[in-house]
Amino acid sequence: MCEINMAKTGQSTIQFAALMAIVVAGLLAMQIYAKRAFSGKLRAAADSIGEQYAPGQTTSTITLTTTSDTTTTSVPGTVTLTAAGGQPSATADVLITQTVTAQDSVTKTGSQTVGPLGTDLWSESTPSGG
Repeated sequence: MCEINMAKTGQSTIQFAALMAIVVAGLLAMQIYAKRAFSGKLRAAADSIGEQYAPGQTTSTITLTTTSDTTTTSVPGTVTLTAAGGQPSATADVLITQTVTAQDSVTKTGSQTVGPLGTDLWSESTPSGG
């Protein structure tokens, strides 16, 4: 009876080792796909940054147009101040102003040209770290 139990234990150990070997082989086979996916994401992030900007080499012609439909209404009125007991204590003449903006838009048009990156940002005479 003890021999049967030890045979089952040995068989389950071999099965576990075989399963682990299959899992490790699968992960090693997928390693190249994971590297390529990471490289693709890194490339997409770098491409989304766009062209480099050089302050001394950039020429811009930009026009901002602001359009607004605003109505302002002012109405004279009277305000009555009340004391703690609810009795009127004073009155004041005020001017009540209401401003309503029905439409507000900004349009940006123009162009921007970036020249070649020269030594204006990083001079060749910059001392090196050594």
